[in-house]
Amino acid sequence: MTGRVLLLSPSRGLGGGIERYVATLEWAFAAEGVECRRLDLSGSGARAHARLLARGRAILRADPGPTRVVAAHRALLPVAALLARHSAVSGVSVVCYGSDVWGSRWPLRRSLERRLMRGPGVRVVACSNFTAGALLRDCHATVLLPALSREWLDTLAAAAAGRPGRGPGIRLATAFRLSDWRTKGLPQLVEAVTALGRPDVHLTICGSGNPSPDLLRLVSEHSWCVLRPGLSDDNLARELAAADLFVLATQTRGGRSSVGEGFGLVLLEAQAAGTPVIAPAYGGSHEAYVEGVTGVAPSDESAEALTTILHDLLKDPVRLSWMGEHAAQWVQQAFAPEDYAPLTARRLL
Repeated sequence: MTGRVLLLSPSRGLGGGIERYVATLEWAFAAEGVECRRLDLSGSGARAHARLLARGRAILRADPGPTRVVAAHRALLPVAALLARHSAVSGVSVVCYGSDVWGSRWPLRRSLERRLMRGPGVRVVACSNFTAGALLRDCHATVLLPALSREWLDTLAAAAAGRPGRGPGIRLATAFRLSDWRTKGLPQLVEAVTALGRPDVHLTICGSGNPSPDLLRLVSEHSWCVLRPGLSDDNLARELAAADLFVLATQTRGGRSSVGEGFGLVLLEAQAAGTPVIAPAYGGSHEAYVEGVTGVAPSDESAEALTTILHDLLKDPVRLSWMGEHAAQWVQQAFAPEDYAPLTARRLL
């Protein structure tokens, strides 16, 4: 095993599943005794990538010990490949997620990335089997499902244990980076809840980033809808645990502005907090829950399909409670941190 990891990250502070995935990788490397130096991309464009490259080279010059470069996003692969020219670097691993794989990209960029992913010493890792399948046109990939660090899992479990007794009404929750509210299916979710016609159903929207005027306008139009931006981890855990049902209604679209869910790490977070989930109809999220036991998915991405499945679940509170209990147990067993840390080292190093 290499003595050090140079972890190239696409962001810090923007929130979202990719950033949480990167934080879990940091934790896993530390748990396995692997030194990890994380370098975050600051800004966008060629200059930001050049700064990232310069920082990586400075670290390698200062301490030329055996190093594995891990690019936590496909877009950082060119920087990783240039760092790999240093004699201390033993190879490159690149993590791929969802729309970064199946989306339409500039031909020259896609050609460069494909060539680099097929290069010697490069290991491609996908966040789900669905994403690995989408990568087949470019290369073969191993799979490392996202998971939760021991600290974050314990925080969510504590929130589940401290959940107050069931009160009146039904609480739904959703969470995503707020700038992505349209592609995460919030319009469809709001339409579905409206169609239920139940005054006892309330929706809490959690997310990182600043809400846009359009998002604020949508929320203000519905008295049963509450926006909770910028929550701390403890407060997010409490919101997830307080919900009767968590909904992620991500939409799928191809092309240059492609969107879709490669896995949906927030589904694991909600289940770890003891809350059953409604997952996206399409994409890689089917590996993030157990169908009919810890969660379900609608037949398609329409508001009508979402209304149907909400109606079926909310009419049976006893079933919801049973699913929540099994959800918490399943995450603890299927994504046990003591197993995930060594698995991360094997797959990436």
